[in-house]
Amino acid sequence: MKRRIGSINTLHQQSASTQIRFDKADLMRVQIPHEDPLVVSLTVVKCLVRRMLIDPGNNANIMPRVTFDRLEIKLEELKCTGNPLLGFNGKRVEPIDTVELLVRAAKRKLIESFVVVEIHPSYNLLMGRGWIHRVQGVPSTLHQVMRCLSPNV
Repeated sequence: MKRRIGSINTLHQQSASTQIRFDKADLMRVQIPHEDPLVVSLTVVKCLVRRMLIDPGNNANIMPRVTFDRLEIKLEELKCTGNPLLGFNGKRVEPIDTVELLVRAAKRKLIESFVVVEIHPSYNLLMGRGWIHRVQGVPSTLHQVMRCLSPNV
């Protein structure tokens, strides 16, 4: 299996006991030591979105307003949300609204909810813990890869 740094790989599930593993071979293209976050590219709606942060410490999928505008999503697709977010500094962040979009990753097509916020981002999207679980993924920032079990087809 050819692997890129900052990629999402699918492992074909052999049985119920199939395990996701990372080993020294996974580190061959990674400069060690590093403190890099896991940043990938995924297809959202019909656009390849680069600089997406995989963040298992966050519960929500976050979309900066600038990304929303670049994807040319219609304002009518926004759904009202009354739930504020809590930033890592403990301050409340009032979301603009939420939007549900098709995300393709690891041979899966999932409708994901994104909280659209007015922030000045370092990343185009932030994919949280719920999405990681739905794609049956295990991210490794050390190895700069996320592995997912293949979907049951």
